[in-house]
Amino acid sequence: MVVKRKRGERSQTIINEVDYMILKIIKESKKEVAIMWLRSYLNISAISLRTHINRMIKLKFITREKVPKTNRSILNLTKDGEDILKILMRVVKK
Repeated sequence: MVVKRKRGERSQTIINEVDYMILKIIKESKKEVAIMWLRSYLNISAISLRTHINRMIKLKFITREKVPKTNRSILNLTKDGEDILKILMRVVKK
């Protein structure tokens, strides 16, 4: 059944493939993950990446830390983010 959504409404998908990739990159990275580096690595627009990051911050999967005296932000995985990533890694075999 097709559901007609109003403009601006989203589907009920909590996490998608890009979100999974972001969580996995943050988890497996030996260094801190900066937003601008992540944008160039994933080759997506800044607006698109911001949407993914803000949604995952709202869900409490990641946190954003501002680096003092610079324009940089560092992403960190939360406990909930680690738990959800463990579940996804068992389900998604990529």
